[in-house]
Amino acid sequence: MILASVVAIMAHTAMPTPIYAIYSKEFGLTTLQVTEVYAIYALGVIAALMVFNSLSNTTGRRPLLMIGLLCSVASNLVFLNAGSIIYLFAARLLTGLAAGVFMGTATVAAVEVAPPKIAQHSAVWATAANILGLGLGPVIGGLGTQFLDRPQVDLFLGHLALIAVLVVLLPLIREPLDKSDRVPFSWKGPKPPSENQLTYAGLTMIGVSGMATLGMLAGLTPHFLSSFYPHASGLSAGLVVGCGFGGSALAQFAFRRLTITRGLVSGICVMSLGLLVLIAAIFLGSGVLYASAALLAGLGQGLSIARSIQEISLNTSLSERVSAVNLYYVALYTGAAAPVIGLAFIEKSFGLTTAGLAFCLFALAFAAIGVLQLKRAGMWRTEPAAEHPASVTT
Repeated sequence: MILASVVAIMAHTAMPTPIYAIYSKEFGLTTLQVTEVYAIYALGVIAALMVFNSLSNTTGRRPLLMIGLLCSVASNLVFLNAGSIIYLFAARLLTGLAAGVFMGTATVAAVEVAPPKIAQHSAVWATAANILGLGLGPVIGGLGTQFLDRPQVDLFLGHLALIAVLVVLLPLIREPLDKSDRVPFSWKGPKPPSENQLTYAGLTMIGVSGMATLGMLAGLTPHFLSSFYPHASGLSAGLVVGCGFGGSALAQFAFRRLTITRGLVSGICVMSLGLLVLIAAIFLGSGVLYASAALLAGLGQGLSIARSIQEISLNTSLSERVSAVNLYYVALYTGAAAPVIGLAFIEKSFGLTTAGLAFCLFALAFAAIGVLQLKRAGMWRTEPAAEHPASVTT
């Protein structure tokens, strides 16, 4: 039930991507405005992670999950009544708040209620559910733009109905946090761990590089594809974005037994290859290369983010673990928003091709700096025999 809710909430965050072309025509939106609409979602995520960082340890997990579901209900209602870009900003902000609650609280709750048979891999399943939802969202949105007469209405009505069912079912699940384990509320913003800070910084920089790449795909794929193919459909944009997020989820499921170091090395290499292919796709104007780049970048991002969270969890004390993971997500979603907005400004002055190439170089440089940070921390000197397997739970 919790993992299904995570998938539903996260799917909603990416579902509007193929619909932005419709909104652009209805409201006369520029590329910059579309990226702003996308990016404000990340601000909602960050706000939720900051505000609700400690609250679930006081109230229990279910009340926070209910807040997330109600934010999703409100987001759908605003989308259904959208009459200008202001409505889109409000709807995306509410979407981000819902996602931020589920990203932190639901991930922890899913691990806590996991049955013994899957407990060993519960952290991987919870993380992958986040990315799986992000992958399904643009595909559903693309199918809607292709086959529905009013996708900007019917899709949000359908999602609203699904969330309403989850609101009814949520009180039926067991509260994961026992009353004896609850603590008096004291707001604390997410903080880095007190130890292994160099490793944490390196993992975060690599994560930001990967998440920014997926953010760029989610925000600007319709514009890139329409520049390659003037008659590209919303479905094609949704499928390409789905390749990126779907590749990330696939990597987390399929390669969950890789050790942390091997998973990180593989993820960084595949993600970097994806960025190089993306440069070629933008330079040559090739949709095939662009889709291939999305898949490679997603696979690499999935490998690196899953191993990063496992490494942080394994080497962070229990009292600091949730805070450290939440801060990691704050950094990732800041990275998903800021470069995409900057890219839109570059596109306005120098064109979409130059902006895309500049972004790829930025992402590659950021990942390289993260790798150097991990080298300084001694990450790559870990002996295989002494290394933790990736299947250890958080």
